[in-house]
Amino acid sequence: MNYRSIELGINAIQAGNLDEGARLLRIAVKSGDLAPELRAVAYLWLAETQSDPQHKRACYNEALIADPGNQEAQVRLTRLLAAQLPPMPDTLPEETPPEPVPVMRTQQVQLPPPPPYNPQPAAPYTTNIAEHIVGVYNGPNGPGSGFFIAPQMGLLATTRFVTGGMERMTIELQPGRQLPGYVVRSFPDVDLALIRVEYGPGTTLPVTPLPRVPDNAPLLVAPYQRPIASGTQRATKRALAAHWVPTDFTAWEDVGGAPLFDSNYYLVGMATQNTARNSGHYFVLHIAAIRARADAYLAEAQAESRAYCPTCGSGSKAGVMGFFYCETCGGVMPTARHVQRFQVPQAEALYETSRIRCTRCGAQVGFHGGRCLRCGQPPETRPL
Repeated sequence: MNYRSIELGINAIQAGNLDEGARLLRIAVKSGDLAPELRAVAYLWLAETQSDPQHKRACYNEALIADPGNQEAQVRLTRLLAAQLPPMPDTLPEETPPEPVPVMRTQQVQLPPPPPYNPQPAAPYTTNIAEHIVGVYNGPNGPGSGFFIAPQMGLLATTRFVTGGMERMTIELQPGRQLPGYVVRSFPDVDLALIRVEYGPGTTLPVTPLPRVPDNAPLLVAPYQRPIASGTQRATKRALAAHWVPTDFTAWEDVGGAPLFDSNYYLVGMATQNTARNSGHYFVLHIAAIRARADAYLAEAQAESRAYCPTCGSGSKAGVMGFFYCETCGGVMPTARHVQRFQVPQAEALYETSRIRCTRCGAQVGFHGGRCLRCGQPPETRPL
């Protein structure tokens, strides 16, 4: 029955009745007893019932979920994303047309392949961009984007503005497929947050080899499930840190975290909510700064266990040891928010990090306003 629905749906689409064809195909794919290859073919045909790129992208993703090895779905999804980008330079090699969808045979009945696809120039690499870009939800400032910075580790990069002080986010890999994401480290000084999920694509996005983006270089921002937008690097006379890239973008499609690519489709950075004071143009965090901090986190995580402090974004030894306060910022650790807190003498060594020792109580917690942060007294003065 389900096979018959697919066959009738394809016949309706070929006859020009797209609505009826879509209805029949949806009936078929809702069934749980379809073979994976047959389900993928149904979704490839369902993609032809609408011209909306978002609909097509969702159908191609569903086809890949049903049959991850379906090369036609992979090719079409990659070319759909590339079609939203500016044309490639003439010097790039031409792409060969994709192979037709394998014909499915069941009970000696043959399904025709999808209609010929008009290929568009594709990116100079075979990485599926859509697999690397995710939606980040439940943040304090609205939905944002993110992308895999260490796919093998399931490590995502987004902005601290997107995550705020949250410890857990909802990550959407594709429409309807959501996973819990855990913020493991954030760096408020560069508006970066790292999130870990139990998933990772098998490939990595090619990264620009340049330490800085050239002046007036074309840029492409790719937010999750939103149109790709184009802009340029904005030349400025201001002295900026190397990790900030000025752009002529004045608005993003979401609250930030989307990857940006150059004209060769190499990853160059991440969209942030930081703007120039006078012009309102947004800045991008360079990919080199993101990778450096991600590598530092991964090295630290392999060396020792630390708990995430959402107040300052650091990794806390005190949190792992069951103490109440972060030794970096003094914020209450998440596990201690709803318990009675008391002084723990064993924890003192973690917090006494100042090199200056109080002459009254001997503590090395530091001074503020000329008074020891432990005993509250000014340092003892001794006669010469």
